[in-house]
Amino acid sequence: MAEEPGTPAGADGVVQAGEPTATSTTPTMNEDQPQTGSPVTPAAATPRRPLAVRIILVAAVVVLVAGVIVAASFGVQSLRRVANAKANLNAAQRLLDTAEENLTTVDEAVRAEITSEIATQSAEAIPLAGKTRADALAASTLIVEALPDLREEQRPLAEAVQDSADARAAMMVEAPVILEADGKAARAMLPADQAVVEIKTAEDLVAKAVASFNKHTKAGVRQSTAYSKEAESHLNAAKSLLATATAEFPEVDFSSFNAYIDAKIGLIAMSKEIDSLWLAGSIEASNKKLDAYNKRDAEVLAMAKALPASVRDPIADAYERLTAEANDRYFEARERARAAGERVADLKEQAETN
Repeated sequence: MAEEPGTPAGADGVVQAGEPTATSTTPTMNEDQPQTGSPVTPAAATPRRPLAVRIILVAAVVVLVAGVIVAASFGVQSLRRVANAKANLNAAQRLLDTAEENLTTVDEAVRAEITSEIATQSAEAIPLAGKTRADALAASTLIVEALPDLREEQRPLAEAVQDSADARAAMMVEAPVILEADGKAARAMLPADQAVVEIKTAEDLVAKAVASFNKHTKAGVRQSTAYSKEAESHLNAAKSLLATATAEFPEVDFSSFNAYIDAKIGLIAMSKEIDSLWLAGSIEASNKKLDAYNKRDAEVLAMAKALPASVRDPIADAYERLTAEANDRYFEARERARAAGERVADLKEQAETN
């Protein structure tokens, strides 16, 4: 069949196989592009958390981080406290070690036998006692500050060091009381001893005066008077020396010695009066006065026998009254310090061994 002009082949709308279409083909749709005429379904959106939930989560994170920081800070502070406590323990031990020499000096002075030569030693030890006590108290304070933060194994040593420090401080409280009394006693001894020498010299001169008078010669009686005057001078010197001793140690009672000296001076006055009467030719009056002298001499002799065995006895009595309680407390504290020192040494040795 002949084709109609102008009519393309396949105009009937049927495209024969193998025939190319004369019209443009519809482009193939991209899968990402929406197809015209078809409804577009949007992709499902991720649901958003409420604002309050987000705030809580953020806060929880902040708290957690802060907790970690605080825990770390606490750990650092704890370590620092332990280190500081250990440093305080070491410092306390160094303080006591440094004060050991002064402590020994004071202790030797306290325990020294009281003689007239120890006055200087006692005086020099008193300020050392004050310094040693201050060091001991400082060491004890360091231990008090250290104890709460020390490791458990360090506590026994710290407690022993504190016991040692406290005992040393107690010793040094009592030491000045003892040392001051030592100094007083030492300073009083020398003039008291010299007073006894003067008394004995006077007694010897009185004996010579009696012997000279009994010659019943003018020369003898005059010599008796000379001896009596010299004896009186020595007795006055003795009184002056006892006054010096009393000034050094006011608590000492020298009254029995002073009474004896006064009695001897009174006897010498009677002796000189007897001599004068004899030399004036008043033999009867002289003899009468001599009878009174002999009676008084017996009484004075009884006073001499009643005197303490030593002029140092009143000094010792006063010293005992002043220092008895302080001595007891000192040596009790000294024993505590000794025991604590042994504990410190044992604990250090154990620590080194371990």
